[in-house]
Amino acid sequence: MKAGARMVQVNKLNAQGKLVFTYPARLVREQDGARLVEGIFNIESVAVGKLHFRRGDHALEWYSERHWYNLLQVYEQDSGQVKAWYCNISLPAIFSRSDIRWRDLALDLLVYPDGSMELLDQDEFAELELDWQTRTECWRALKEVIRLFKENSLPFQEG
Repeated sequence: MKAGARMVQVNKLNAQGKLVFTYPARLVREQDGARLVEGIFNIESVAVGKLHFRRGDHALEWYSERHWYNLLQVYEQDSGQVKAWYCNISLPAIFSRSDIRWRDLALDLLVYPDGSMELLDQDEFAELELDWQTRTECWRALKEVIRLFKENSLPFQEG
């Protein structure tokens, strides 16, 4: 991460609003109610689908105060090689000057460099106590994310 860059704290909350984990990230860009940050994966290896997150992997992470999802472009440690894109269906993020808080609604989409997609955690999503409007918004957000991938219009370019 670049020295002197503004840092923010990313706070992941579960669907009930309980803090799951937090980590520092470098703010890359902030505009139109969205933030692009760069974070480093700092815990031991975790397998999700065919993807393995490893200590030292980094990601460009996009959060929005309006959209019901966030997007991560995950890189293999210090290389420029994209391992995958990870989408969390979530409530819109809440920003303060020094942090990003987002509430995970379980449903995830993993997209591999070859374009194949894997929908994750449908059982966990089904078990959440959510009203029908929230569930409908989650499925609408998932369709929007799939469209972004198909149109190659992801918000990850720096600058």
